[in-house]
Amino acid sequence: MLRRTIAVSTAAIAVAGLGIVNAPAANAYAYWRNGYFYGDTSYRGNVPGSHVKIVGRRDVARQLYYLTVHLYDQNPYDNNKAAFRVRGWDKNTRQWMFYRGYYMLFGGYDSVTLTVPTGAIDTIIVQDGIYGKTYGTNSVAVFRR
Repeated sequence: MLRRTIAVSTAAIAVAGLGIVNAPAANAYAYWRNGYFYGDTSYRGNVPGSHVKIVGRRDVARQLYYLTVHLYDQNPYDNNKAAFRVRGWDKNTRQWMFYRGYYMLFGGYDSVTLTVPTGAIDTIIVQDGIYGKTYGTNSVAVFRR
């Protein structure tokens, strides 16, 4: 009985693995590796012309989240400035406890490292956008408690 259960489980895992391999690749990624979070905003619903890559790490003892954001302006010939914003949500008070917005000059690449206090914040999100105009309808949650 145990051997049959193991065989059925192995077959189910193999079939699921084939489905994952054959599935179309997603544009965005978000994963944890060695205590660091890696993500980007190249997903459906992002703002064309702006792209953000994220690397984050939580310091539990100090209740801080270190977040490095790499901002790319993918259309340097328009008059728009690529931007991103980072927000921290406290579900107990139901309000944004942390907010930072950044933009860059026309075209190119920029990087900034932020330190976000996580004592009262339950969720930290990052959105890409165009400065003074719009931000993406989707966001990357880089931290959730």
